[in-house]
Amino acid sequence: AALNWNAMHEPLLPGSGVYYRIMMHNTAEPGFTVVDSTMDTHYVMPVTVCRDTLFFQIEIDDDFGCVSKSNVPSMLFEDITPPPMPTLDSVSINPFTGEVILGWGISPAGDAGGYVIYHVKDDINDTLDKLYGAGNTSYADLSFDPCSENRSYALAAFDTCGNISPGSYDIPQRTILFNEVDFNPCTMANTLSWTEYINMNPALAGYRIYLSVDGAPYEILASVPAGIVIYEHEGLGPGHTYQYFIRAFSDGDAVTSSSCIRELTTWQYKQPLANSIENASVEDSEYITLSLLPDTFAYVPFLNLYRSEEASGPWELIAELEPQGQEELYYDDLSVDVNSQSYYYYSSLIDSCGNEVLASGHMRTILLQGEKSGGQMISLGWNAFEDWPTGVNAYEIYRAVNEDGSFELAGETSGSTISYEDDISMLSGEFSMLRYVVRALEDETAGLYSWSNEIFFEYAPKIYLPNAFTPGGQNPVYKPLGNFAEFSEYRLDVYNRWGELMFSSRQFSIGWDGSIKGREAPLGVYVCIINYRSNSGESNTLKSTFVLVR
Repeated sequence: AALNWNAMHEPLLPGSGVYYRIMMHNTAEPGFTVVDSTMDTHYVMPVTVCRDTLFFQIEIDDDFGCVSKSNVPSMLFEDITPPPMPTLDSVSINPFTGEVILGWGISPAGDAGGYVIYHVKDDINDTLDKLYGAGNTSYADLSFDPCSENRSYALAAFDTCGNISPGSYDIPQRTILFNEVDFNPCTMANTLSWTEYINMNPALAGYRIYLSVDGAPYEILASVPAGIVIYEHEGLGPGHTYQYFIRAFSDGDAVTSSSCIRELTTWQYKQPLANSIENASVEDSEYITLSLLPDTFAYVPFLNLYRSEEASGPWELIAELEPQGQEELYYDDLSVDVNSQSYYYYSSLIDSCGNEVLASGHMRTILLQGEKSGGQMISLGWNAFEDWPTGVNAYEIYRAVNEDGSFELAGETSGSTISYEDDISMLSGEFSMLRYVVRALEDETAGLYSWSNEIFFEYAPKIYLPNAFTPGGQNPVYKPLGNFAEFSEYRLDVYNRWGELMFSSRQFSIGWDGSIKGREAPLGVYVCIINYRSNSGESNTLKSTFVLVR
């Protein structure tokens, strides 16, 4: 209030006082009270009312006990000046209690009466609470879970007259929302992500990531600059509990803001422990059947099967199989030429993380080859079967006579011998073809075996009639020789030079021993006539002479 008045006399009269008393009262208390005194004729005084009519009067005394008083002017006074807008220092979460703590500086307004806390969301400012007392400069928000959502806050101050400052709505500050930790068991890494802290004052400088492992004290794991809100923590071990919180910091570390704590216990997929190819065998001389033994301890989504023509590769992926928990898988490889070469195979497993692991050994199939050796021998050779854990115990050689004949065991070699000479001179009957196949045996019980391809040799039927024989000698029985199989309508007749029948047989295995009715036949020339029907149904007659020698 600025008061001005005139002096009663210029200069004041002798005996007049020199001090003017400033008197005032309000509407609630009508009696004047002394506010101050002055020798001047003007006075400025502060008024600390919210809204009231004030009455003023000036008084001056003299030496004679008289009091001179002025008129009584009045004026309505009203406080309409709000406090200055306060600014939040920080909005932070106490990581260990989960409380959201807001902090700010005390209002510089002398008549500050308290503060209003706002929740800012989608441009709507909801009053969260009102604090009385200018010295209350912090607030704990317990109304929500700061680990599941974040909130933005603004602040205003009010004075004792109820005037409210502008709110800090345009520069709200927001809690850090620390997202759930994303654990990758394949890379054994935790991905941390959080929301940006906004409107920090002084400006945001970055974030520090704090870590505790298995309950140990927290330590700084890493620091990232402002604008980076993701971090990958690598090199983790399985079965450990990792706890984290994020702390934003300003330039000079004047202000900080923390997040809530996130926790995760790491684990690891079961890893496959075993993988092997149990067997590979040529079937019907056309394709290869494989039996595979994938791991059943761990989840194996796929098994890759590879093939090569050489031990050193290159390897071709020929199948991607889904084990689905089966202990044994079977696969028929139809895109092979088993009669021209052997093949190598190996398998590998795809684990739960998509990694290719546990390659098996390289298993090799058997390629059988052979050739005629002289007139009465067949030379067979094959490559060693490879990759049984205990190796090959033995090889069995099977032979079949003619195209429709059944295979029978012709011979056997040790597991280290990969060749065989077959003497066919003792084969009886007419034949046009000999077929061979080899079988590798893992052990004596033939628990596992692997067949080779089938090879064959063709023959034109031939019958040889000896021109002499010596009973009891090197050729003790007279009968035909040659490459024979069983045939029908066979007959052998022996005549002397006068056409008398000496001997007759309808069995190829029975020949003439040089006797007649139990007595030795005389030396000399005899005639042999053979009649037979071949496998093709053709009737044949052979006639020859021979000499009986003693």
